[in-house]
Amino acid sequence: MTRVEKITLRKYRMVSQDLPAAFDGTTVAFLSDIHHSRSFPLGRVKELVALTNGLHADLVLLGGDYVSHSRAHIPSFFREAAALTAPFGVYGVLGNHDRNTDAELSEQCMRQAGIRSLDNQGYWLEKGGARIRVGGVADLTTATQDLSPMLAETRPNDFMILVSHHPDYAEQLPFSLIDLMLCGHTHGGQVSLLGKWAPTGFMPSRFKLKYLTGVIKNAGTTVIVSNGIGTVGPPVRIWAAPQIWLITLCADRRRTNRSF
Repeated sequence: MTRVEKITLRKYRMVSQDLPAAFDGTTVAFLSDIHHSRSFPLGRVKELVALTNGLHADLVLLGGDYVSHSRAHIPSFFREAAALTAPFGVYGVLGNHDRNTDAELSEQCMRQAGIRSLDNQGYWLEKGGARIRVGGVADLTTATQDLSPMLAETRPNDFMILVSHHPDYAEQLPFSLIDLMLCGHTHGGQVSLLGKWAPTGFMPSRFKLKYLTGVIKNAGTTVIVSNGIGTVGPPVRIWAAPQIWLITLCADRRRTNRSF
């Protein structure tokens, strides 16, 4: 059964020529697919929030699917998520479960929790006279995506982080404009073989195992697919451990991107 104490912390160093020196060493915590429900109750949500805050990340990004099916779980989840904190703030998109359960209530509770919506939005983060762009798109299967707010007033060499609940949106990105894309939705297959294979008939991606989990390089874009935290269906994970990703942005061009 999924338990908070079994969450894996995945770390990744991302090097980019577009990253301003002022942001060198900036850390980003990414959480997705929490699925607050009877199998992931409120006590575990509280522990997850404390665990995330303990990472002392500069920025917290959320990838959607905060609940599974019950409308009653939406307010309770966001009451706890309101305690998430980071110097640059907390931002997130909605997932297909959030929208199918109650999109309006999800958006309202997110605002009340102080979490900025990234659904078809873009924001500048500023530090030391430099800035980077953080944005997102609405869920691929339950909403309409509009990347133009993310790209508004940007230049090709601006460093840009995009959050999309569904990884398949990576196939629609303009060549090399988005440096880092963060997504979830797949649960890493939830039940897989050695974390590298899952029955393709159960993979919620048109591109099957390409976006199962981990780091994928698409031309100039680095895509990170998280296994997420919670579960849908039986509360079981095999070779698809729940994950928090902690990404360190690095402007040192002599280093090499690597995950560990």
